[in-house]
Amino acid sequence: MRAGKLNNRIRLLRPIVVRDDRTGGTVKTYEFVAEVWADAEPIANRKIRTGEQGQVVETMLFTLRPRDEITVDWQVVFQQRTFTVRAPDRSQRDRLLITAEADIRHDRV
Repeated sequence: MRAGKLNNRIRLLRPIVVRDDRTGGTVKTYEFVAEVWADAEPIANRKIRTGEQGQVVETMLFTLRPRDEITVDWQVVFQQRTFTVRAPDRSQRDRLLITAEADIRHDRV
């Protein structure tokens, strides 16, 4: 993989479970792991609900150097948007391909 192709900075966050100080219950949150260079390519906008409330989900393909720890449900922050990892592909030795979906619950305005 050519380094020049990795021309976008992305942030990687892993899901963790912490104990809520007030309630004592567990809460899922995300922890920053790294900021890395990647290629980012939109691959699909697909409609997941029909009718007037139709919702389109933006899907991106991120290509980065291999990282073994990334799994489903990690988050990728790209251009101030949050994407949830749906499929990490390690079939090529020199790169990791991540298919990730935008989740409007994670978007920050």
